Amino acid sequence: MLLAISLLLAACQALDSEDQSPAYQVPTGTLLELHQDLVIPPDQAGVEIRGTSIGDRYRYNAVCRLEVWTLSDVPRTVRADRFRVERVGREWQIFSSRVSDLRPVALFDRDGPHLLWYATFLYLHSEQQPDIYRLVCGHLQNSDQNPHHLTISEIRTTLAPVMSLH
Repeated sequence: MLLAISLLLAACQALDSEDQSPAYQVPTGTLLELHQDLVIPPDQAGVEIRGTSIGDRYRYNAVCRLEVWTLSDVPRTVRADRFRVERVGREWQIFSSRVSDLRPVALFDRDGPHLLWYATFLYLHSEQQPDIYRLVCGHLQNSDQNPHHLTISEIRTTLAPVMSLH
């Protein structure tokens, strides 16, 4: 139990320092440019951005997903466009790693080593495509690796060449 509390406090301290660091801050008004059309599959609320790997630094690769407000039973195309970041949010969640599966766990669950999911949410606006909701970028990280959110540089790398953050 002491280990779980220590992990939680360390994660909170890391998040506090991220709030102060320019490496993690995406200012409102920042432009996000989509360089190519993307197709959202039927009955899906978004599409994964298959950009560039940030390497094996975290063991698990980062991923971004462009999300929309409404579902449709037919494929939809998101056209190349420029989006304005209206606000930014971040959160993390504790996960547990097992040979057979990956599942959310309670704070004091003692069933094995923890993985943490760190996500950054960029809430977007476009006059031409008002159904675009947000871009979510995140990654899993082992709890013993000084976990943190993706930096702006890592988000840019994950998005390239499909999207760019200006």
